[in-house]
Amino acid sequence: MASFFNNIWDSIIPFLGDQNISKNLLSIFDDEKFRKEMLDTHAPDEGDVDVQSLFLLINNTLSEATVIVDSVVNPKGTQGSASTAFKPPEEGFNPPIAAINEVACQITCKALDTKNVRKTFESLFRKLLTYSWVAKAVITLSSLALYYSDFWLLAQPTGKLTKSMAILKGLPAITKSPDVQKIQVFRDLNDIIKIILSMTECIVEFEHDSKDVPELSTTIDIPGSVYQIIICVLVCSIQFTSLINLVDDYKGKDLQPFARKVNKINHSIQADFEDYKHRKAEIREYQRLGRIFNAPTDNVELIKALFYFKDDPQRLFIGSEPDKKYKVESLRKKCVMLLISDLNLSPNDISILKMIYKEPKFKEKCYEIMWVPIIDQEGEDTINQFKHLQSQMLWYSVCSPTLINKVAIKMIKEKWHFRQKTIVTVLDPQGRVSNQNAMSLIRVWGWHAFPFTDSVIADLWKPDIDRFELLVTDMIFPNIHEVIKSEKYILLYGSEDPKAIQEIEEPLKKIKDDGIPIVSHNVNMPLFWSRLESCMHLKLQTNANVPEALMRDILNLYTNFKRHGGFVVLTKGSRIVTNDSIVTVTEVFSKYETEWKSQVTPNGMTFDMAFMDFRNQVYDPPRCNDFCIPTIVDYIPENMKCPDCPSMMKINFNFECCHGAH
Repeated sequence: MASFFNNIWDSIIPFLGDQNISKNLLSIFDDEKFRKEMLDTHAPDEGDVDVQSLFLLINNTLSEATVIVDSVVNPKGTQGSASTAFKPPEEGFNPPIAAINEVACQITCKALDTKNVRKTFESLFRKLLTYSWVAKAVITLSSLALYYSDFWLLAQPTGKLTKSMAILKGLPAITKSPDVQKIQVFRDLNDIIKIILSMTECIVEFEHDSKDVPELSTTIDIPGSVYQIIICVLVCSIQFTSLINLVDDYKGKDLQPFARKVNKINHSIQADFEDYKHRKAEIREYQRLGRIFNAPTDNVELIKALFYFKDDPQRLFIGSEPDKKYKVESLRKKCVMLLISDLNLSPNDISILKMIYKEPKFKEKCYEIMWVPIIDQEGEDTINQFKHLQSQMLWYSVCSPTLINKVAIKMIKEKWHFRQKTIVTVLDPQGRVSNQNAMSLIRVWGWHAFPFTDSVIADLWKPDIDRFELLVTDMIFPNIHEVIKSEKYILLYGSEDPKAIQEIEEPLKKIKDDGIPIVSHNVNMPLFWSRLESCMHLKLQTNANVPEALMRDILNLYTNFKRHGGFVVLTKGSRIVTNDSIVTVTEVFSKYETEWKSQVTPNGMTFDMAFMDFRNQVYDPPRCNDFCIPTIVDYIPENMKCPDCPSMMKINFNFECCHGAH
């Protein structure tokens, strides 16, 4: 036994003389080559230890021991308390005693050969190579726990035996030492051991808890974390061994660089663990919502799932009644139109919904509207915008946009294809979706599309539908129906480029000055574009063919705007003369005075005939047809037949940034 202590003492002497011990140990953390070599030794057997039960014993042990140390190093301070009740491991658990003892030898006696810290670490990893990653960390920490706690247990002697052993181990010299520096090192070391215990608890809990969510199994780098924990245990063991054997001759070692490193590692592991718990909670919530979305029992169950209503069941408001609250149950047994939008909800959409809401049959048929705000921004301006929109609504909404379930937002985007553009999802009383997005129907047909069923939609698309009147309403072109009845020429044009508008209006003025009865209108682009996209959306949902006149008009308008920067529609009454790009029509108009004005005579061609004759002479039709289709539509047809030949059109994809354009 004497030779054993002599060997320890002989090992401690070079420890004191080696001023680079901290640097040598800290360098192992960041040596990627050495780290890889150690991690590559991992070769676990199928059999393994019960790491949860073993960690439970470690936690029991170190929790008590660290409290004792706190009372020794700061006897007048307010001390924490360890767990009052012993937490037993699983019944029949047998710790890997041989492995624990072998590792204990590695981290105490052999670890003091400070000039070969890496060799000690290599030897330690070889002893543990057959264990799982987490078992490696837990066995190593259990060795330190046994060694550390065995010593401090004697700091509170209760009999002759423990008092004698405490004196033999030099405890009175430590507990009564006036050396402030030494006491501070004990305090720092104790704090570091608490952190290592917390780090190990994280990976133990993570390994057990993540088994049923394999997609999150790499949230924490377990091999890397175990590598770091074992280094931390090794450093603490070397430091503690030197402290308890040197007693008053101890010169003191600065633990601050090591403590900073341990704190950094702990912060990283804890952050990853919190991220894991958050993501797992999201997965569980997503699964719960998925079951409700796929098989709801009633509409209230689904609506509750969209919001956080746990604290207050009366969370619904009506904008025109700001002082009243309503329960979600008030929507039970009703058909609910969920208005889903961000803060860019247009006044036009609100206006149309108000007209529908005020129709007597809307309430008679037990329908309601509820606003579901999907808002990413935060801050006072956002709240003010939210309240301003809410005040314009006659229907239900929540008191705050923060109440919407974040996971429900993901579900809404995936299941109902919400992409910032306003949608209206209609639920029947059982919570089933009767129309995933009725917004296009509402914009195009208003109340006439109610109650937004397939049969109503089919009736609306009559074969003799007026294509021009469908695209243009009084909101887009004031008094359009009176102009159509007058059988005058109508020129509808639009562009986001002011120069393009100016260039077409200059020759247009000359044409009007010649007495040609043209009523022209530069359209409100956002309003017109919303209607155009809604028509396109609805037609594509019906698997419409390109040769169909209405479908072709819609696609031409959209393509002319996207490819040529603007469009022009010229009609005689409601009969469409041309649906062309603003560039082409501007060119034809600019040559009116010099090239084709003479063709327009009472006995010759009418204005529209002369226009088309010159247009067709100057501009040859393209050999190939191609159309742009916006990504906002839910349905992209797999096949589209060419309007001019029997061939099927090819599909190409193009990505472009429109910087907020329509």
